[in-house]
Amino acid sequence: MRKLFVFLLLISISIGYCQKKKSSKKPSSSAKVFVAKLDHVSAEIITINKLKTMVLFVKNTDGVDTLEVKKIVPNDFKPLNFTLKSYQAKGKKFYYIQWEEKNKISTKLKQEDQDLVYTQIWNIETKELLLGNTQTSSHIIETVYLDRNKTASETQEKNRKEGFEFQLLPNGDFILKNKTQNNTYTFDTSSMKYIPLKTISTKNTKRR
Repeated sequence: MRKLFVFLLLISISIGYCQKKKSSKKPSSSAKVFVAKLDHVSAEIITINKLKTMVLFVKNTDGVDTLEVKKIVPNDFKPLNFTLKSYQAKGKKFYYIQWEEKNKISTKLKQEDQDLVYTQIWNIETKELLLGNTQTSSHIIETVYLDRNKTASETQEKNRKEGFEFQLLPNGDFILKNKTQNNTYTFDTSSMKYIPLKTISTKNTKRR
């Protein structure tokens, strides 16, 4: 009788332990960092399987849509001067986001500090990226050798710009411009895309 009692007691303890272990919650594999919010759209940095991605979460009647803004960002990623705005173009409502990043490239001969400006325009109804633009401004300090044998050198300092500067106009058009071009884009309702409206060359022509 005592053996039967001990046997039943061991079974009871074992079942209780299994139930406790089974009911314990697993830690979530996803973490979120809030960046900005407007209307039913929020910009966040999410972590899934140790990889970070910046996304837009769009709440609607059917649930939540996830729009990928920038994939696989560094662990210490922090967008600077992040802007989230909405605007109207040809009767359509779009969302405009812009942020800045700083990057440094360092070698034995060159030190380059980069300021990057990212601009995106989203049609959240169609989940479509209408514009993805990046402008880079660099300050470069470089050691340049003056002969083949590398016996003499000098330090050169220069600034460089790549890409286009973005400007959103009150009517929903936008301008992309650099030293040689000034391009205006307008929203086309038939194709549901931005198309070039006009291009102005700003490059100085040499006199003959």
